[in-house]
Amino acid sequence: MAAPLRILTVDDEPAVAFSLRYVFSGPSYEVLSVEDGYAALEKLEDRSEHYDAIIVDQKMPNLTGLELVGKIRQRHIPGKIIVLSAQITEDLRAAFQRMDVDAILLKPFDIEALRSVVIPPPDYEKSAS
Repeated sequence: MAAPLRILTVDDEPAVAFSLRYVFSGPSYEVLSVEDGYAALEKLEDRSEHYDAIIVDQKMPNLTGLELVGKIRQRHIPGKIIVLSAQITEDLRAAFQRMDVDAILLKPFDIEALRSVVIPPPDYEKSAS
């Protein structure tokens, strides 16, 4: 059996963290949720930990999603970065795109759209080779 896909979610809304754990439930996923950017950085800087995907909100206490993504990029931390937020202005969208995030999705989010960004379709590896 393949190792579970490890996902770190960073959102200060407990309902969103709960929803994301539901969306990515089962033995194929391991989801860790933290409430702010500093807690996320602490987890991400632990080199014994690896996350395949990092799902980030924009509006959070302490560090915004944009600031967090900037720090992740400065530290060259691997993993897909998905921004999941209720409010993304064109300026924010452009800033996230300059930081090469993998996707920007709006809340309320479409479950299948989020899953397809986090998990490539089954035939992706075949078409990529």
